[in-house]
Amino acid sequence: MKRFDWIALSKSILLGAAVLLLQLTAAAAADSLVEQWTKGLAGARLTSYSGSVLRSNSTLTTIHFCRDGTYLYDREGSWSIPGTAAGASQSSIHGHWKVEQRGLQMLLGYVTSSGESGAFQVHLQNDGRVNIGGEAYAVEADRAGC
Repeated sequence: MKRFDWIALSKSILLGAAVLLLQLTAAAAADSLVEQWTKGLAGARLTSYSGSVLRSNSTLTTIHFCRDGTYLYDREGSWSIPGTAAGASQSSIHGHWKVEQRGLQMLLGYVTSSGESGAFQVHLQNDGRVNIGGEAYAVEADRAGC
């Protein structure tokens, strides 16, 4: 007659509980990171400027992240070739945004009013600017204007 191994069963239960605890802790940490990003972006206006004196061009990009989960993306650009030609453009896109986490990456998800959707990787740079999809933005809290 084979004896039942209570010690092995106890170890197995403890190991299962430890794995579950680690999974729940990781999920809680992921949720809190998503919440931190969401709270940090909600109500903020992000601004990025790039320009070149040598080529006489510039681009100003502003993103307004509204607390209700909507956004407004404005991009203005201009260029000129002295004595030859010049031009300017302006575009606006609006829709809904949300912060997501996939693995260790934080993503800024969006759905435009026309139904396009996607996500950009987002992280905080050492200089305090927010990097969205490779572009650095200065953050102004509570300045979204919506």
